[in-house]
Amino acid sequence: MVSRITGFAREIVTAAIFGAGTSMDIFVAAFTIPNLLCRILGETAVESAFMPLFKGLYAKGEKARAWALARGTFRRLIIVLSAVVLVGIVVAPLLVRVVASGFTGDVVGETVRMTRWMFPFGLFIGMAALMGAILLAFRRYRAYSLAPVLLNVGILVSVLVLHGRIGYYSLAVGVLVGGALQFLVQAPIVRKLLLADRGSSAATVSQADAREDLRRVSGLSGPVILAAAVQRVGVIVDRTIASLLAPGSISSLYYSFRLVHLPYAILALAAGRSVAPALAEQHALGQVREFKNSLLSGIRMNMVYLVPVTLLSIWFARPVVGMIYQRGAFDEVDLAMTTSALAMYAAGLLGMGCVFLLTRAFAARLNTRTPVRVSLIAFALNVMLNLLLVRTPLEHAGLALASSIAFTAHAVILYAILNREMLRGGAGIALREIASPAVAALIAGAALIVVAWGLDRLVGMRFAEETMSGRLVRVIVGGGGGFLAYLLIGWVQGLPEIRGLFAGRAGKRSGPA
Repeated sequence: MVSRITGFAREIVTAAIFGAGTSMDIFVAAFTIPNLLCRILGETAVESAFMPLFKGLYAKGEKARAWALARGTFRRLIIVLSAVVLVGIVVAPLLVRVVASGFTGDVVGETVRMTRWMFPFGLFIGMAALMGAILLAFRRYRAYSLAPVLLNVGILVSVLVLHGRIGYYSLAVGVLVGGALQFLVQAPIVRKLLLADRGSSAATVSQADAREDLRRVSGLSGPVILAAAVQRVGVIVDRTIASLLAPGSISSLYYSFRLVHLPYAILALAAGRSVAPALAEQHALGQVREFKNSLLSGIRMNMVYLVPVTLLSIWFARPVVGMIYQRGAFDEVDLAMTTSALAMYAAGLLGMGCVFLLTRAFAARLNTRTPVRVSLIAFALNVMLNLLLVRTPLEHAGLALASSIAFTAHAVILYAILNREMLRGGAGIALREIASPAVAALIAGAALIVVAWGLDRLVGMRFAEETMSGRLVRVIVGGGGGFLAYLLIGWVQGLPEIRGLFAGRAGKRSGPA
């Protein structure tokens, strides 16, 4: 939550200074490729391929072998990411043509220059991702989760201090500084963990075992990288198509997705990452029923917590966007474009959360090939829907809706395949175990809409929607009242995820969270 709050402080400042026009379009397009590559090769690969194997070895008492794997993976990661950064700087013009084919004139040259500035971010964030994966394996959630705050702080400070001198290149400087800080703040904590295991980690590990472990990580990484690449290429397709639309389409999608990413990161990523180490350990130790309970706990948390956020995000899209972004260069047109995209992205929140969780569940079982096949299906569906929906009156918002539908289909297919495998192992999830919380969440969601609608109508009679105070009152009264109604009905229905918010026993009936 702290990370996302600082992220919104960053977005508020950048929106006020640069608006949602050409400058932000250039930054977003330029940051797409470095961010894409670093997240695929860094965060996604190490979290899904390295962490489950590291955690499994450590859980079975092979601590020296686990730390040897960490050292070997770190060395390889630096070599691979350094090569990617150098190649990326050289071929930046070609990459920009792919990402932003609709750009012309001086805008193309500026985008290429900024892309080259930001490519070293991939190396910094990749090293930070490996440190984070180790912290995640040891359940050091606080240090792991707070590290991204430094990226936001780096960009925020850089923009405030340097934008008057170097304009929107202050964003690029902030990205580089923030990425380096993320690594530097996590590395000492990992070093302490290593020193705490000094006796065990110093034991001799055979070269054959070390090579075999690195080979397994490489083998798992291939499908993980491909699946992540397919999923992230959807972002490139969206921005390529958006570059052919009205100016501001790319940045409107970017701003709206940042808003949707707030609840996604606070709730969905938190649920998935809190469950992931347990899933890896339980699979390594052959605890099939505990694995099922942990997975079910994660799914239930996603359903119960994301349903109200989805409904509130759609209902209050305009006042929320207005409160957060509309100031300075962010005008009425930017408001309308970002609002429509936000509503469409919000519809896919539950699908996004479940895709993240289920992908980690497959990785915990050391199966990274199945998610690749499903990602290809979801990608094809996303592209097809992009081409159809962008021609509707939704225009750029059609791209957001296409992503939401594709994420939902992606989650359903992943769940069906994984549960079939679990049933064969004797511990699958019964239909009623999913249907029960889903129905309860929908009933509570209906109460949320009724209360929010009633309060919204009441507030709308007394406050002008387009004033900052009116928007604030609408969101606090209507949104807050609707959310309280959701909690009340959920409590009455006995949802442990809601009762646990107050009793500290979330997920008690469905397994450890």
